[in-house]
Amino acid sequence: MLRMKAAIAAVLFSTAAGAYAQAPEERLFEAIEEGKPLVAEGIVARGKVDLNARNKEQETPLHRAIEKGFKELAAMLVKAGARVDARSANSETPLHAAALHADTWFVNLLLDARADPKLRNDDGESPLQWAVMTGNPQTARRLLERGADPKATDLKGNTLLHAAADGGYVEMVSAFLDLGVDPRQRNRAGKRAIQVARERGYPEIVKLLERFEKD
Repeated sequence: MLRMKAAIAAVLFSTAAGAYAQAPEERLFEAIEEGKPLVAEGIVARGKVDLNARNKEQETPLHRAIEKGFKELAAMLVKAGARVDARSANSETPLHAAALHADTWFVNLLLDARADPKLRNDDGESPLQWAVMTGNPQTARRLLERGADPKATDLKGNTLLHAAADGGYVEMVSAFLDLGVDPRQRNRAGKRAIQVARERGYPEIVKLLERFEKD
């Protein structure tokens, strides 16, 4: 019996020691991935953690907190000094992650902390383009209001009109036309936005763009 108790104690001590030896950055990422924002907040609050540590995708805790939708944790990280323009392996910033949310809360948080809305990833895509591609008009509008470039193109030559036409987002197509995005501009595949809309089967968008067509 005594030997059994000693063995159990040894296992428990070993487990506790292993957890204690785990770096706070590892614990922070682990808490975020496991959906435990309160635990993550506690790690940040205790300090002595690198807020700009990277995971294998070169994302920071701020990237991951925003992707997971943890508002309080994201705000805590920004307030504690996390880099708002940190880039992942494909050069995505936390603002790219924020653009995937229909709620503008994360975009507002980062823009108020002076995140750059014009930074693009290795594919030439801006946070604004991500907002358009995922059909988040309010987020796209906020990015435009805060300095995003409506005429930027990605490395494939796609304009925001191409992106909006591809997703079937009529209101955004209309908005980008009003902002002066050229509907006749072709991407590197030689296609105009109207051709993309036709291929996707969006007649309302085709009708909007037809008046700009020239033989």
